[in-house]
Amino acid sequence: MTKVTAITLTALVMLLASAMAVSAVDKVEIRGPVATVQETSYTWGPLDFAGFFYDIDDDIGTEEITLTITNRNVLDEDTGVIYTTRTQAKDFDFEAPVGLESWGQFLTIGFLADEYFAGYVAGGYLARQSTDINLLRDEHLSQVLMDDDEERTFATGTPLKLAEDYELAIQAIDLDGNKVYVQLMKNGAVVDSAVIEPSKAGATTADKTYVYKKDLGDTKKVVIIAVNFKNAFRGATVDLATVDGIWQISDTTKDVTKDTKYGRMTIDDVTVDTIRMNNDGERITLSRDRDINLMENVRVKTADQTDEPIRFYLYKEITEPGTYEIRGSVKTVVEGEPISWTPENFAGFFFDIDDNIGTEEIAMTITRGNVLDEDTGVIYTTGTQAKDFDFDAPAGLESWGQFLTIGFLADEYFAGYVPGGYLARQCTDINLLRDEHLSQVLMDDDEEMTFTTGTPLKLAENYELAIQAIDLDGNKVYVQLMKNGAVVDSAVIEPSKPGATTADKTYVYKKDLGDTKKVVIIAVNFKNAFRGATVDLATIDGIWQISDTTKDVTKDTKYGRMTIDDVTVDTIRMNNDGERITLSKDRDIALMQDVRIKTADQDATAEDPLRFYIYKQVTIKDEVVEPVPTPVVAPEPVVEPVVEPVVEPVVEPVVEEPVVEEPVVEEPVPEPEPENGIPGFEAVFAITGLLAVSYLVLRKRE
Repeated sequence: MTKVTAITLTALVMLLASAMAVSAVDKVEIRGPVATVQETSYTWGPLDFAGFFYDIDDDIGTEEITLTITNRNVLDEDTGVIYTTRTQAKDFDFEAPVGLESWGQFLTIGFLADEYFAGYVAGGYLARQSTDINLLRDEHLSQVLMDDDEERTFATGTPLKLAEDYELAIQAIDLDGNKVYVQLMKNGAVVDSAVIEPSKAGATTADKTYVYKKDLGDTKKVVIIAVNFKNAFRGATVDLATVDGIWQISDTTKDVTKDTKYGRMTIDDVTVDTIRMNNDGERITLSRDRDINLMENVRVKTADQTDEPIRFYLYKEITEPGTYEIRGSVKTVVEGEPISWTPENFAGFFFDIDDNIGTEEIAMTITRGNVLDEDTGVIYTTGTQAKDFDFDAPAGLESWGQFLTIGFLADEYFAGYVPGGYLARQCTDINLLRDEHLSQVLMDDDEEMTFTTGTPLKLAENYELAIQAIDLDGNKVYVQLMKNGAVVDSAVIEPSKPGATTADKTYVYKKDLGDTKKVVIIAVNFKNAFRGATVDLATIDGIWQISDTTKDVTKDTKYGRMTIDDVTVDTIRMNNDGERITLSKDRDIALMQDVRIKTADQDATAEDPLRFYIYKQVTIKDEVVEPVPTPVVAPEPVVEPVVEPVVEPVVEPVVEEPVVEEPVVEEPVPEPEPENGIPGFEAVFAITGLLAVSYLVLRKRE
């Protein structure tokens, strides 16, 4: 029995451990302005499409894409999509101190909506350290990985982390603290070493800068890593150095030879400073509900709509973990010029292309040169719109109805239910905005999925819906809703019975949200259920969930520098009440929650006024995988002493008591038939109890 128990427990733990692995599926969609399918041309550049590479400080970014629609909705091969980009000279972020030679400049180029290195501008220190300086001449590019002037200190034993698994380690510093012996490693193997002399008297750029050169295809001995050492220090117990400039490009290159394909686009012309692509041989039709891979991570999305003209937009999809800016179109600081951002030109605002839903707007008025005056300098408005649930009830069944959606602080929120639908009728109160609060929309989809006993349906905010039992006919499903592992509700759903209605098929959970009473915050539609020999399962095809905590939108509530100054049953308005904002150079201003203002690091003139934009900061988290618990690989001797003494004394008295009765007595009883227990499940619990008793008797015999 000892061996059987150990194996059983180990298998269960392994099963649970594998079920606990969580895949990060978060992604960021940075979209361009919305267009409609008509026989005309549309062009997107870096100032209005935030997916393209753009440097606001130096006004650098040249990517441009033009879509020409013919034959009602067709992008003809060769001429339907034209993409062009070219190089521009750019300063390194690291600026050498006065009197020292500059690193110089490099040629940057936006390509496939990312920044790439095309070469060094002749004359600078890094260009002189390279044998060849122009990659684009050899028809390839290298991605820019690091370019910053942040000051960092690192010590012996703690290498300086670089990109692509490179790291720079201090091996020794001489007694005077002048010479630093460093080694460069990749994947733990030493690839280079050098002596740097940052602290010696009269140190030059060559003395202070560590460089690593590598052949990149046909381009020979290109500096791919440069690190400027500000100083070094020899300590009694630890040696350390301070760096204040890092430059790194990738050691693998992007092929830009003629006829190279990226998605549906093909490179048709390359010069020493330009790249041009078209949809050579690829005819593209902009019909409804399409998501078209145009070139690498740049795509075209069309609306799922029946009316015409069909809406569409260009977008860039990001899945790599990290923090990103979703920016609005670039503006300039000009007194008296009207400035506004809506979902059309700021991808950070909530927008549903299928239903053309999204009403958020920020309007700014600049006075006295560069000032956004308190009260009137920044005005934010938003309003509710009726929206269908993604789940669409089959013909002949009552619809869930509609809900009132509202974009707020650049996210989608729930403001209430539209009267008349099934979910609205299940609520006591249906309008949250009337009570001056909102709830975030967490789930709204019609994806079909199956879950079983033992594998609960995962919902947001640590809710999960678990099948406890299915009756012998497979008509009735007894479910429990849990939050953080504790049961908060239970119900019987009858999705498979003849003539099942929406009420029979839909599980709903209601909760008070502040002053708004008994609001449906979770709805799950059961398509069918199945009672199997070894496992019970159910298929669902609709989930709706809103947050059980609310966002306060009462008058005078502050979010960042913005204050709510008016709330009605269907609108919210905010202004910068008492907050005067000055748009001077190189500022990053918190405006409201995740929405900020960024100004360029430039010396503005009348001919070149200060550039700025609003943006929303978003983060994609790393994939989280729970570690496998140690007991999974624990040897038998460790399991035996724990299992035997503890389990035996506890189990034996249980055999005396009828285990079968416990589930019936203790499980929550659904409201419709409180006096008769759970209808249709008596046989299930009886069989379960008999199996439990049989197991315990056999175990005792062993």
